[in-house]
Amino acid sequence: MNIRKLFPCLATLLLVVGLSATVFAQGRASLRGVVSDEFGASIVGATVTLTDAAGTQKAATTTADGTYSFAGLAPGKYKVHAAATGFAASEDTEVDVTAARREPANITLKIAAIETQVKVNADTPLSTDTNNNANQQVLSGKDLDALPDDPDELAAALQALAGPSVGPSGGQIFIDGFSGSNMPPKESIREIRINQNPFSPENDQPSARIDILTRPGTDKLRGGANLSFTDESLDSRNPFAISSSKRAPYQVRRFGGNLSGPIVKKKASFFLELNRNETDDNELVRATILDPALNIVQLGEGFLVPRRNTNFGPRVDYAINSRNTLIARYNYFHSTIKNNGVNGFSLPTRGYDVASTNQNVQLTETAVINAFTINETRFQFSHGRSESQGNSTIPTLNVSGAFNGCVG
Repeated sequence: MNIRKLFPCLATLLLVVGLSATVFAQGRASLRGVVSDEFGASIVGATVTLTDAAGTQKAATTTADGTYSFAGLAPGKYKVHAAATGFAASEDTEVDVTAARREPANITLKIAAIETQVKVNADTPLSTDTNNNANQQVLSGKDLDALPDDPDELAAALQALAGPSVGPSGGQIFIDGFSGSNMPPKESIREIRINQNPFSPENDQPSARIDILTRPGTDKLRGGANLSFTDESLDSRNPFAISSSKRAPYQVRRFGGNLSGPIVKKKASFFLELNRNETDDNELVRATILDPALNIVQLGEGFLVPRRNTNFGPRVDYAINSRNTLIARYNYFHSTIKNNGVNGFSLPTRGYDVASTNQNVQLTETAVINAFTINETRFQFSHGRSESQGNSTIPTLNVSGAFNGCVG
């Protein structure tokens, strides 16, 4: 083969291919633009969709400066659509794409409107069902398990749930419809209802109402026991107790139980509870005193303050007939505190012992008069006694900012 004759043919072929590529490249086009909001700020991450006349779509995502671009497009008419989170989608915009186009196709998105749909039924009847009270919160089952075991802590938690009210005592607490009773142990509580409406007609003051319903007797003999123990082993030493290198004494012992069962089958039942709470608490005394040699000594020590609470309460439920029921409940509560008043500048000789006893007898008779009327009659008798005795009968000396205690 003659190479000299072949060379012109190859050169001609390469020239034809090069011219074809140039013509093809000159026949393609591109489209670019910026997606921004109504205030001119660029929108990052917006999705821009380009649709040709045949319905074929291409997608691009805006960059950090809000720009998008499409390359290698065939000349023709396209529809541009943009969407971004938090913005209303743009309407389809028709653009004419040519190889000579240099004008950007900018898109402006409006902030999406927040729509809320409220449906009101004009024919919805009024309901007197207490379960439909929107201001009422009902605690039972697992909700009760999450509440504190200590009666004082339980009362404080319920007051917090009830919200603000008139007076320092917070919301009113009623136990089986009666006020003024001691807080029952959590094990004997069946249900707690917190009505946060301060203007409820059942309230005698503008505050929330806390109703505690205790457990009735059961048709079978059932019982339970509980025990808890806490001491100072894992507590840190009080840094202000400079007079002792040991931890301040602290221990809590709680134990109790309950028993329920039938007295007369399907007629009468009982529920009996007994709980004992023994707390060896401590109070820190920080004072400036004189030792026997009349030297000034800084005192910082935790002193034991024992507290004992005993709660006993039987309850009897009796079905008089199909329309009348009677509930009788007795509650006995005894509390003692030793070294009460010892804290701050008050020395142990300034403390005193307190003993109090409260007894309550409650009767509730419920009568079903007809399908629309129920009459409930309540009777309560309460008796309380409290006495205190000082640790010392020696005259006290109060030195402001130093100590308050007995001398001599």
